[in-house]
Amino acid sequence: MTPRLLVLDDDTAILALLRSYFRGLGWTVEVCAGAPDGLSRVDASPFDAVICDLNLGPGQLGEGFAVISHVRERRPSAAVLLFTAAAGEKVRSAALRAGADEVIPKPSPLASLRDATLRAMGRS
Repeated sequence: MTPRLLVLDDDTAILALLRSYFRGLGWTVEVCAGAPDGLSRVDASPFDAVICDLNLGPGQLGEGFAVISHVRERRPSAAVLLFTAAAGEKVRSAALRAGADEVIPKPSPLASLRDATLRAMGRS
């Protein structure tokens, strides 16, 4: 079965990179640059995994925590990863409390992000 992945990030270069990388692995990938669009997609259809940035644009500091909570509530079986440059211990603890399975710091090798996603999906 082809994994379905949703990526939320305000950086279009990150979105393009992750879409290309995971599609190259045979995954179905949807990307969006903002929380409202991402939350609508989560509500509309199931994903095996969601990778989300912490800050989704100017004035959207910490919005990733709300996305994590929403995904965990609406799609409890989905793997949820926070992929952020702000991956200090306080952020990590808050993300895990919100329901994230893993917190991956930016930058990280794409293979590390893939492995963490597979682990969170229970497919490692």
